[in-house]
Amino acid sequence: MKIRKKILTLLIFTLLCVTAFGNENQNSSENLKTKSEISQYFGVYDPWEPLNRRIYYFNYTFDKYVFLPVVDAYNLITPTFVQKGVKNFFANSVNLTTTGNSILQVKPKKAMKAWGRFSINATLGLFGLFDVASKLGMPKPYEDFGLTLAHYGVGEGPYLILPILGPSNLRDAIGSGLNTIGVAELDPYQAIESIDINSFGMLILEGVDTRKNTKFRYYSSGSPFEYEYLRFFYKKYRNIQIESSDRSN
Repeated sequence: MKIRKKILTLLIFTLLCVTAFGNENQNSSENLKTKSEISQYFGVYDPWEPLNRRIYYFNYTFDKYVFLPVVDAYNLITPTFVQKGVKNFFANSVNLTTTGNSILQVKPKKAMKAWGRFSINATLGLFGLFDVASKLGMPKPYEDFGLTLAHYGVGEGPYLILPILGPSNLRDAIGSGLNTIGVAELDPYQAIESIDINSFGMLILEGVDTRKNTKFRYYSSGSPFEYEYLRFFYKKYRNIQIESSDRSN
């Protein structure tokens, strides 16, 4: 729990640093005026665009010189079956988030499905290393705290680029923090000394696994409007998730 709080504090500190030392070449007043007009066309509320673009460039730099080299090393030294087990383990922990948020949204059936999936994988799947639930044809529901806030009418707020984590909005950023705290509190493995999902090492491993399985690469599109496209698609993606969440129970 303390480690996760430190990570959240580090993200806030990074955000402040980027604000103070952002790349000035990305933010000429003429370019920002033109890009702000494009923002309005795409229908995304982005009043903090100058700051967001600085963080976007910071994320690109971090990705290029830190994150992706670590991912490449992980791919090189880690056997494929181990990588698959790691992916399954962290994917199974998402069921805890879904269970908790389904309860908060008063969706008992969805909560039971998520908890059943977690339980099967945590037992028959050896702590989630094997995705037995999928092989049994069990459904894979999804909820997070951002969707819970949306369920109760909380608006998305301004668009945000989070340091290292990438695109979000104010509502989802708050939701992500609460998801992190919630998983730490609900940790079902806390009685097992050899498995500590709140340890710094596990957080790093989760980050590497997530980045490995995310195909997006900064500035790989070749388009001068990559920032706008990503912002637009993130909004559409979350709207689809919200609609799907509202239809399920």
